[in-house]
Amino acid sequence: MSAPGVPGGPAKLIYCVIPDDGTDKELLRTLRGQHGVTRANSIYCRGIAVLQAAEARGGKMPEPYLARLVTVVAEASEADMLFDFIYEQARVGRPGGGLVAMAPLAFATPFALPSDLPEEAG
Repeated sequence: MSAPGVPGGPAKLIYCVIPDDGTDKELLRTLRGQHGVTRANSIYCRGIAVLQAAEARGGKMPEPYLARLVTVVAEASEADMLFDFIYEQARVGRPGGGLVAMAPLAFATPFALPSDLPEEAG
């Protein structure tokens, strides 16, 4: 429940780790264009594939690779639908496609962009 005068309410955090192959940019564009999502972010991170551990030399970690961590704050009522959409759109089910998970947030404030804001170039 939100405090009087404070917009917002229960929400969920959807996060996914996906390959650094441009999928994150397309995912963010589609989330904003088709679903109006404005609370999303993508950052670089280092990943290590679980199955590569068998190929590492004794006692050594496999070589890390660049990946993207995409986070999306979704209203609780829309979170399951967006989770499924992100899984499909980011092609997480493909070999080496990454992972997607969701966690509850006690509260999140909406973020509305002005309607006359131009799209970014590129």
